[in-house]
Amino acid sequence: MSPALFSGEKRRTFAVLIGIVLIGALLRGWAALRLPVDFDEPIYLRAGFDYARALGAGDWDGVIDYAENREHPALGKLLYGVAVLVVGQDTTWTLALYAGRIVSAALGTLAVLVLALVNPLAGGLLAVHTLVVKYTGQVYLEALPHLASLAAVLACNRSVRARDRWFWLSSLALGVTAASKFTYLPVVFVIFYLARWEKRFRWRDLLIYAAVALVAFWALNPTLWRDPFSRLADSLFFHTRYSQSAHVQSSGYPWYQPLYWISRSPPSLWHPEVFFYFGLDGLIFLLALVGCFWEWRERRWVVVWIVTSLLFLLVWPTKWPQYTLVLVPALCLAGASTLTHSYRWFKEQETYYEWLRGMVPSPPLSFLIISGALVLAIVVGYTAATLQMALGRLGWSHFTTQSTLLPSNTVYDMVAGPGEGMVLGTERGGAIWSPPAATDLPDNWIVFTAENSGLPHDRVLAVARDQAEHLWFGTEAGLARYDGAEWQTYGMEDWGLRRGGVYALAVGSDGRLWVGTDVGAAVFDGQTWQTFTIATSGLVDDWVLSLAIAPQPEGDWVWFGTQAGISRLDTVTGEWVDFSADLEAGVVTLTIDASGRLWAGTLGDGLGLWDGETWQFYRTGNSDIPFNTVNEVLEIEPGVLWVGTARPASVGGVLAEFDGKTWKTFEPRNSGFSGAEPLVIVIDETGRRWIGTRTAGVDIYQVKR
Repeated sequence: MSPALFSGEKRRTFAVLIGIVLIGALLRGWAALRLPVDFDEPIYLRAGFDYARALGAGDWDGVIDYAENREHPALGKLLYGVAVLVVGQDTTWTLALYAGRIVSAALGTLAVLVLALVNPLAGGLLAVHTLVVKYTGQVYLEALPHLASLAAVLACNRSVRARDRWFWLSSLALGVTAASKFTYLPVVFVIFYLARWEKRFRWRDLLIYAAVALVAFWALNPTLWRDPFSRLADSLFFHTRYSQSAHVQSSGYPWYQPLYWISRSPPSLWHPEVFFYFGLDGLIFLLALVGCFWEWRERRWVVVWIVTSLLFLLVWPTKWPQYTLVLVPALCLAGASTLTHSYRWFKEQETYYEWLRGMVPSPPLSFLIISGALVLAIVVGYTAATLQMALGRLGWSHFTTQSTLLPSNTVYDMVAGPGEGMVLGTERGGAIWSPPAATDLPDNWIVFTAENSGLPHDRVLAVARDQAEHLWFGTEAGLARYDGAEWQTYGMEDWGLRRGGVYALAVGSDGRLWVGTDVGAAVFDGQTWQTFTIATSGLVDDWVLSLAIAPQPEGDWVWFGTQAGISRLDTVTGEWVDFSADLEAGVVTLTIDASGRLWAGTLGDGLGLWDGETWQFYRTGNSDIPFNTVNEVLEIEPGVLWVGTARPASVGGVLAEFDGKTWKTFEPRNSGFSGAEPLVIVIDETGRRWIGTRTAGVDIYQVKR
């Protein structure tokens, strides 16, 4: 096409189409990056991982006979499997989630383009519809059938005669719809109306259309390649049974619930941090109601689409919000009709009365160019910042009380093991987490409280694992040991100390358990206790907040971090060394690095380093450490530390990485870190970093490969 032909009205239409598609893509991409993990996403993502393994191994029997989630056709899950293959079968769960969401968002954007090519205004309404943006921005099974069902209807409407290219495209698209999700099949009624009453196709042509759709459905659903009839029957009857299940009944949705979904913008209430714009779903619904008047005159099939889909949604017992996506494109078409006729009426009035000509200024071209450049700069900057934040979020996941069985979002201490598991001490009890035995099973949680275990108190401040694999829980009111079957409780008064809380636990190289409390310290050899206080030892303070063990050729050096500084005990000679003169704040964490140096995190005096001869302190005044309150220090690899810092005058904190020279921070603006105050950092046997926080549960970071 020559430049002369591509001008005027065509250029304006092309620009409008580009703008609509760009808006649809940006909103869906933003949703894909920002939405929390939804209820069904882990199910479909697990299926994607399983299909990826089967496809990667060339195991077609594994694809055909895959039994999980068989109530839904396989095509959508196979697409997620391909996405997992593209990023790598051994990829992290988080990266695979984003890959699947990108696939979904791309298909949702294509649906916007398809509708915009028929009616740009309707495409624009679909681009901003919050229900569609949400469910085509997640690893759900909606995006592909949403696109395919829309294409099936529009292609059938475009068909001029039976067996032209639009006829075949429509039948194939209907087959893709059926191979993706059954709840989009109410569009069959619209297609039947178009083909029989408006297009006057013969019954023989309709049979051919149905046959092509059925073949496409069978070919794209490998589950049906073996024993198709019984498997299809099982799949269909599952939905009937599920609609009567306790899960559906417990939701308590009334028969008219779909009207609520489409007459409001619920995602803007569920996820205000994602849907930053005013939800237009309710307005689109009202415009569609009015638009049915004109559509009945001009495009009756749109009204048929609305009525038949709405009747299905009202009659079908399962009322999940994502089911309404079968109806939304028709609402957008009818809503666009209302806007179009309203604009025509207003234009006629303006032509006659010229109300606005004298009221609205006509800016010069230079003003329009400058304004456009400014808007473009804002969009580019916003997109760049969003992309930076999205890339930083890769590899991060979270355990909270809302998404798991974690007893409390305040996590004081953790210890890795057994296996890939983790033992956690929280404000409301202790917990043992272990990964599921199979991808289709939930995580395993065991939660201990003072009511169901031997814990002296629900507030678990410290945890440890000894050489016999026994678990130790230090609580607000004493210490408890758990051997996997039985509990043993140790009251501090039995050790010779006053009753108090246990703040630190550490296991020496000889297997003895060292305990730091707010009334002194103690060591237990399995039979007897030995206690240490200011009055009986070289401790500089009785409030022991942290412990560290430095193995020596003979015995250990035990470091005690207290409210008044640091003391060190040589377990062979019994000699104590006092470091309190060099410290001006309480020491809440101690770490021995690979070089044998001691790192000390303080309550306001920064991060201290003892190299064996002198102290060096990293503070906000002489380094890029985020804050001077350091709750946790861990060497994640030789020479590299992760440092958990707390904000001094507000809630929250910043996680930092320090390689001895430079500091790198992790915050919500540049990573998936929650921004809560870090209290403990642990590495499990797979290399994942676990960050226990004061208010946001556990943040987990899988190192990028």
